[in-house]
Amino acid sequence: MRSSKALVLDLDGTLTKGGEDRVTPELRNMLEQFKKAGWLLILATGRDRRYLESRDDLRNLFDGWVCEAGISIYIPSTNEYRILVDERWLQFISEVKKKVEYVIFKENTVNLLSKRCLEEIDEIASRIGVEYKVLNNKGSLLLLPRNTDKSTGLNELLRSIDFHGYLVAVGDSEMDIGILKNADLKAAPSNADGSVKEVVDYLSSREDGEGVIEILKNLRQKYIEE
Repeated sequence: MRSSKALVLDLDGTLTKGGEDRVTPELRNMLEQFKKAGWLLILATGRDRRYLESRDDLRNLFDGWVCEAGISIYIPSTNEYRILVDERWLQFISEVKKKVEYVIFKENTVNLLSKRCLEEIDEIASRIGVEYKVLNNKGSLLLLPRNTDKSTGLNELLRSIDFHGYLVAVGDSEMDIGILKNADLKAAPSNADGSVKEVVDYLSSREDGEGVIEILKNLRQKYIEE
């Protein structure tokens, strides 16, 4: 999987509007152009692997996935799936799933439907000896280990595939700031959070996938069509 350039992209609010919105054929076509030109394509998202595998619009497109905001990574070409948290975290999440109401299950974490359940979660975390944080991703409350985020997952994925080249990152929310700060070129669609707009090199004039298309067109002119 040798390459000198990689493109890291968030999913919800970046490639798509979020929810069950899909990557458009035009955007997928542009991403495939980069892949054919030798770029690595990496998806960095709060979604879990099982959900991503169900999406036809993502199939056979990305060389690597950072899942659950850095909790796990997946390399489709080798079917390598690695969970980057310890057994205590998995025990913690197992108990949260059994005992706490108003959570949405993911493979190795949960989304909280309300912060009202944090007292119950605190009790479980204290008993097991786990430190956690809650990230607010535009209203989606994701439970994560204290020292885990998309950038830690991305760094582990890049080590796994032995990548040391030029990195472009595109994201829209505070959850993406870590991967943006570590990139050589940082970009965002126009719907990005204010904190993201402060760190990017390029802010598109359009939202979501349309904004990513604009970003990719500029990249294509510079790195593929030159």
